[in-house]
Formats: sequence, C-alpha cells, structure tokens
Amino acid sequence: MTQLFRRLVNVSIGPKSSGASAALTAIERSSGVDVSNLDCVFKVKKNLKAEANTCELQLFNLAPSSRALLETPKKLVLRLEAGYPNKVAQLYLGEVRHTSTSRAGPDIVTHIETGDSEKEIQSAHINLSVGPKVPAEVALTAIARELKVGIGNVPIMAAKLRAKGVVPFGKGTLIFGSAARALDDFCRSADLEWSIQDGVLQILDRGKALEGMATLLSSDTGLIGSPTIDLKGIVTFRAFIQPDLRPGHKVAFNSLAFKVSQGYRIQECEYTGDTSADPSSPWYVEGKCKKY
Repeated sequence: MTQLFRRLVNVSIGPKSSGASAALTAIERSSGVDVSNLDCVFKVKKNLKAEANTCELQLFNLAPSSRALLETPKKLVLRLEAGYPNKVAQLYLGEVRHTSTSRAGPDIVTHIETGDSEKEIQSAHINLSVGPKVPAEVALTAIARELKVGIGNVPIMAAKLRAKGVVPFGKGTLIFGSAARALDDFCRSADLEWSIQDGVLQILDRGKALEGMATLLSSDTGLIGSPTIDLKGIVTFRAFIQPDLRPGHKVAFNSLAFKVSQGYRIQECEYTGDTSADPSSPWYVEGKCKKY
C-alpha cells in the first residue's frame, strides 16, 4: 500500500529543449529554474475531451531573477510533479500562457496560467493528400503528426486499425484546414476518441479505457468519503492526490456504500494542492468516471 503522507511537489519552468518537437518533451536544464523549494498552490484540470488541459499555479516569494525568466519572449514549459517520498510522478506538463505578480501581506505571489498543447490544438493546420485505398493506420499516423505534438499511443492504435483492415478513404481525398478538426473527423469515422495528455496524443477506442490494471480506491488507499453516482451513471469520487488517477485509466472502488471491482474509466480529474504547513490545506483529486 502506498503511504500517502508527507506531501512532495517538484516545479520546474524553462524554455523547451532545443530540437524538441512541439510536443512538450523537456525543459532546458541549463536555462530553466527549479522552484520546488517554494510554497505553492495549484489546480490542474484534465479530461478526455479534444481540448487543452490546464494548470493554474501560485508560487510564493519567487526570486526576482526567476520572475524575470517568466517575462522572456521564449516559449516556456511548466512541469509539475506531485506525490510522496516513496512515489513522485509527473502530474502536469504544459506551456505558460500568462503570468502576473501581486502582493499578499508579506508575500509576493506569482500567478501562472498554462495550457497543455493549447496553441497546437487551436492553430495547427494540415494540407494532406490521401491517396485511394490508403489504410486507416497510415492516414491516422499522417494526421496525428500534422498536429505536431507527441505521437503517444498512435502506433498501438494504428496496429489495431491495421488488424481490422479499415480503409476510410476509398477514393482518396484532400484533408485541408485545422489538424485538430481533421483528427476529430477521422476518429469519429473510426469509432475512436482523442485527447492530449502532457503534450502527447492519447487515442482510445470510443468509450474504452487504457490497457492495464485498475487503480483500487478504498479508505486504505486514499479514498476520501464514499463515491456518488448520478442518474446518468457518472461516478464522482475524491481521493488524496495520486498521479495514477488520470483520464483514460481504469479505477475500482471499495467503500461501505459503493463497491465496484471493475468497469469504470476516469473521464476527468481536478487536482488541488497546497504545500503550506497547514495539515488541513487541500491535497486531493476529484474525479468523474463512467463504465467502459
């Protein structure tokens, strides 16, 4: 059982690595800053929709030189890791889109807003000619690369399409315009769904979950209270922050009022964290999941 105490947060900000693709793959260690020693408050929102995940972060008493970095015209990447001494993992990776500084009593508070591949989703364009009888896996890979983010699990899904022998463009076609819209159209026709998680594509069979074991949530493994279920079958839960709880992953529950051994995938998560010394400060993830 993972010991869920002694909160740990690692925060690093810096220009994207030279030579890296538009996928938010790395931060230049030489010119970035590590501000993990500062108190912070964060809210991360992730979901399975074809839209940018977001993170809002407040850093307390950031050094003037570090604040100056946030004013650089270079594209900056923020990486947030969270967890505990025996398990720390990346919770979020995205590009800085807005910063501001204010004073709260004796503290200088730096506010940072970010979006995960937001510019790529909004502005990536495609001009691609697809020949007659091009297999689905070839078309999917070509469209995905035009979005200019990490390719993620596209090769796995392409292999599945290859096994099915799907040919979505029988007579060939010209795909032109928004790359995100083109991927929407393709996934709709192939009964798939896509999202971007930490700078890389995640493609799933519609309504299905990622492969792997479900995370079991109980009072012994971080579940707070008991999950609830609405008339549409959406289960809402709250648990202590665990990076394994993320959109697309399987989850199961074991509480006095709600016992489900399998069959749910996480649709969306909102992580709220505060590293102040107050033990009652928030450190949890609220999620919504549905049967897959």
